[in-house]
Amino acid sequence: MWNQQWLGVVGRTLCTALILSSLVLEAAMGAEFLKEVAQTHARIDWHQIGAPFGRLLLIRKGASTCAVRFSEFHRGNNVKPPTVFNSGHESHHAEYDWYWQADGSGDFRRPNVQSGHGKLFQKPLQGIGRVAFQTGRVYVRCGPFKLLWHYPVSVSFDDKGGCDGDITELAPTKWKETSEVDIRDSRIRWYRCDENRKSLLIPLDDL
Repeated sequence: MWNQQWLGVVGRTLCTALILSSLVLEAAMGAEFLKEVAQTHARIDWHQIGAPFGRLLLIRKGASTCAVRFSEFHRGNNVKPPTVFNSGHESHHAEYDWYWQADGSGDFRRPNVQSGHGKLFQKPLQGIGRVAFQTGRVYVRCGPFKLLWHYPVSVSFDDKGGCDGDITELAPTKWKETSEVDIRDSRIRWYRCDENRKSLLIPLDDL
């Protein structure tokens, strides 16, 4: 029992370290670079996937399939010096449209598809050290899915930013409208959370 608990702690610590490493990399890349890349490329990382801006990202698990398309994103340009209780990080905002098909067909042209619109905002962290927390709205929701958002247009495989116990798959596409989606198209490439996967950018024309 003790060994299982210890392994669980090690696993969570490793996952957190990997996510923090990814955030450091994003900061090094620069917000403007991320903005430009999001317009023309799909982003593939071990814990997050992003379709090019304005294109559909497919999500599936079991019989449920979702399609998410970001319609807006922008920076707050409001970085402040950190304090004891506030990280001072820049805020970020985004909006997205979602479509949920639950009958197992993956056909978004059927009348049983549910849809909606969501707004996201990421605020500076509040708190001290390990008890710092996010008070914004940082989860992309579509049907039963609740996935952590990464600015500008990427989402994780679960709500914690790591690999969930159930298998969620994500696939970036070049499609703009759900009427174009063909779940059987051989060009679709599904990704699962993989801590050994190296980061990759895929040009829009190669999707």
